[in-house]
Amino acid sequence: MRKIFFVSGIAALLLATACKKELANDNGQGTTVTPAIGTQSDLLNDSIYLFSKEIFLWQDLIPSYQAFNPRQYTGLNNVATGTNQMNAIRKLQPLDRFSFVTSIASSEGLQTGQAVSLGFFVKAAAADKVEPIDSVYWYVNYVYDKSTSGLAGVQRGWRINKIDGATVTFNQAGATLLNQAFFGTTPTAIFEFVKPNGATAVANLSKTSFTSNSVLYKNVLNVGAAKVGYVVFNQFFGEPSRTELTSVFNEFKSNSITELVVDLRYNPGGSTATQDALANLIAPATATNQVMYKYVFNSRLQAGNFPLLRKRSGYQNVSFAEANNTQKFSTTGSLSLKRVFFIVSRSSASASELLINNLKPYMEVKLIGDTTFGKPVGFFPVNIYDVAIYPISFKTVNSAGNADFYNGFTPDKKSPDDVTKNWGDLAEPSLASALKFIQTGAFRQIAPINKLDYDQQMRIQKQLEPLNRKLEANQFSGMFLESKN
Repeated sequence: MRKIFFVSGIAALLLATACKKELANDNGQGTTVTPAIGTQSDLLNDSIYLFSKEIFLWQDLIPSYQAFNPRQYTGLNNVATGTNQMNAIRKLQPLDRFSFVTSIASSEGLQTGQAVSLGFFVKAAAADKVEPIDSVYWYVNYVYDKSTSGLAGVQRGWRINKIDGATVTFNQAGATLLNQAFFGTTPTAIFEFVKPNGATAVANLSKTSFTSNSVLYKNVLNVGAAKVGYVVFNQFFGEPSRTELTSVFNEFKSNSITELVVDLRYNPGGSTATQDALANLIAPATATNQVMYKYVFNSRLQAGNFPLLRKRSGYQNVSFAEANNTQKFSTTGSLSLKRVFFIVSRSSASASELLINNLKPYMEVKLIGDTTFGKPVGFFPVNIYDVAIYPISFKTVNSAGNADFYNGFTPDKKSPDDVTKNWGDLAEPSLASALKFIQTGAFRQIAPINKLDYDQQMRIQKQLEPLNRKLEANQFSGMFLESKN
């Protein structure tokens, strides 16, 4: 894994000098601007403005330095200061719901899977078996193996009953408890869970440092004459994810699977290089050497006019010209699959959608679940002082010319996400729908077992979506080019 570049000490002074020289030309706007060196906050804001002016996909919308006045944006720390300016840049393009600023440590964690957290997440769902719907709880929807919660045995499908003795209800008070526990400064909390069988489990959990596993579950299922490989893939980290995927698909190959179900329901995206690797593991051999997708950068990058970025380690000889931006298949899976099933949701974004879009021209792709997020654009990090900025820097176009899926992909089969069931449960609606199609060749209505019917569950899911989305907003969503530093 290449280390992300960190600007400090003499390097920060050199960056400030470079930015001052660049500002004197105001990026070709024709107005001379030579601001004073100023505070670190001033220099940070200048740098964010200049790098964004070079790499933002819609850089022509960013006004001159004088008109934009980047130094007006301030915050309690560098991340807050950078976020305030990046939010202003986002407002210049309504399609941009994604550009963001984070810390160097968090940025590196997106690539390596390194995290400091409780190691699990939650989703609101109804426990009612008949209407009216008045029993809504927060359920564990996924757990990372090496985290404090994973080591304590916490599992998907468990319901949170109490945090530090306070009952977690489905209202603002409950949401506040969750936000404090997951995203607040308190390092530990005592959780009381209720298991599907009604038993309770108490765990004292801490925010610890661990490496997240991107593969949450894998299995080979015998469905009639078919052998079905099922994998839950939760995020496109860098090299660690590629290692995990290679191991999983080697196991699928050794078991001679004939069908594949890839569960991306909570996958917010990540590394395009890892997407490339997974696409090559799934795609048929006939796709080899065919176009997977193309990157589209702004005209300035394509023309080679990026003097600040070119000063960065790893970018001195990079070309963003159109002729160099085509990614082709180099299939490695040897599974001879004619189709693939993806389980998706509103949380499936970016690199997850890129994978779907890239495979559609070459094999049958079936989507099960809910409409995906809608993010056909991505970024690469630029590190300044102790922050990493992620302005949207490219979009992708598949071999059929499909690019602008800002409204997401609509599923072939709408199916609720039943968080009361653990991974691999054959009665979980989305997995059951995939297996039913494999058995019968059609998505027929599957009779729920002691549950509301699927249409009702989908309606409830939609009603609960705003609060779930609000909680998810604290997490990363996007695709990125891995750091060249």
